Amino acid sequence: MTYRLAAKFYDLFGSKNDLDFYRELALQTGNKALELGVGTGRVAIELAKAGITVVGIDNSVYMLRVAREKLVKETEAVRKRVILKKGDMRNFDLKQSFPFVYIPASTFDHNIAVEEQKRALNCVYKHLEKDGTFAFDLEQVTPDKPKTSWWIDRKEIDDGRLVVRNIFTRRDMTKRTCSLDLFFDVYKNGKLLERYHEYGEVAIISKDEVTKLLEKNGFRIESVYGDFDKSKHKSNSPRIVLVTRKK
Repeated sequence: MTYRLAAKFYDLFGSKNDLDFYRELALQTGNKALELGVGTGRVAIELAKAGITVVGIDNSVYMLRVAREKLVKETEAVRKRVILKKGDMRNFDLKQSFPFVYIPASTFDHNIAVEEQKRALNCVYKHLEKDGTFAFDLEQVTPDKPKTSWWIDRKEIDDGRLVVRNIFTRRDMTKRTCSLDLFFDVYKNGKLLERYHEYGEVAIISKDEVTKLLEKNGFRIESVYGDFDKSKHKSNSPRIVLVTRKK
């Protein structure tokens, strides 16, 4: 799934409860990190404010454009610590290694096929220092979740405009995929000004599947949490949050 023109609204609805988690890991491992799926720089900029130099890769020019627009508003010190690059997490070579690599916002599940997941992990492995830390999170699809769902979010922005986001999801447990339709409507005084549609598919990955995949591809599992508060992972936890090390 690749955001296009609607990327400018991503931060309105983006998660904020993962910032402390990834910042803490970054500070524990050193002063340099690699983020795959950097998007609008939502996490990378916060790490840079804490003194971490972050190289961020994303395949969406629209998301990277928003990230660069945000960086312009930061101090020179923060701007110097965030290096943005267009690239594919399944196929890149920066010719450098990092003590910490992370993939926030369930972005790893954009690799739908197992072969794509292996390629992404191979790239992480090659860019991770010996005994380096790799962390990422996935949404956990619990058995009680319906096959289809629809929900609406609303956020006010400047000049009295209102952004309404509609999301329709459809899960296919046979194919282990979830399709997403995102609709962004911008209103002012009840009049529709803009409309955008994004579509994509993500993989449905269980805890057992991802831990086996990691172990087979050179990673040692250190912790598996059920959320960013480091709560114990359970079958009904909202997320699968993983902290691993390079073997």
